Amino acid sequence: MTRVIDTLGKAIRHNMLVVATCRDCQRQGRFLAKDLATFYGQGRDPHSLKFRCTHCDTRNSKITLMGNPYDRTPETIVWRPVKVKL
Repeated sequence: MTRVIDTLGKAIRHNMLVVATCRDCQRQGRFLAKDLATFYGQGRDPHSLKFRCTHCDTRNSKITLMGNPYDRTPETIVWRPVKVKL
């Protein structure tokens, strides 16, 4: 039986990546679900997260979840969220 992964906590249990793809320029950013849960909480829906594209400066992004591809591609770039104090 399959289950829908609808929270960051469930994505953490499966060691998943949250992939944010810009709908305008198709650039991708990959984040560990564990890192995003430290900022937003484990009960947050990953599809409700807002990401800004650094290339075209828009917030129009598509969020997908994917398994961790460590066994297939050793050079996956994973971004880490950081709070910046201005």
